[in-house]
Amino acid sequence: MVGKQEIWEILSERMRRAQEGDAREYELLLTKCREILTNYLSQKVKDWEDREDLIQDILIGVHKAKITYRPERPFAPWFFSIARYKTIDYIRKTGTRERFVFAEMEEFPQEEKSSPEEEWDLVQGLESWLSVLEPRQRQILTMAKLEGRSVREISQTTGLSESNVKVIVHRSIEKMKRFFSESERTGEDPKTSKK
Repeated sequence: MVGKQEIWEILSERMRRAQEGDAREYELLLTKCREILTNYLSQKVKDWEDREDLIQDILIGVHKAKITYRPERPFAPWFFSIARYKTIDYIRKTGTRERFVFAEMEEFPQEEKSSPEEEWDLVQGLESWLSVLEPRQRQILTMAKLEGRSVREISQTTGLSESNVKVIVHRSIEKMKRFFSESERTGEDPKTSKK
């Protein structure tokens, strides 16, 4: 029987090959990702249509973010960061918060170990998502959402008005959503995006 760690290593290798243009490996990767999501979400999202819609959204997110995956990094944190983002987005979009018991990001599976290397991997995953933002947007959003600072604290630190801080946070989130959810986006490197 194949262990969890080995499955993630296989998926990492499949993504690497998919990035090099191997369509068959990509198909196998997406099939396994669908299986993982179906198994995990089957007890969390009772409505079959809601579950299938969410799984499809997550898989589309994986496809769009494919170029951001770095093969030297573990696959699981990258994959589940997309799943978390898409789940939160789906809950907000559909207004079905009460029907999802796993709305909080912490409820998605995480790798069991928490070594400094794995923390670095998480930081690198976040950097991929934040890389679509301008430096000022990245700074403000990091302070607000990752460091948990209040609008007032950010205003005092940066010299911006509180209303300006709120606008920057809102626009930054919208920019990230647009980048990772545009249906026509194919293979654009987030670091070169002007959106």
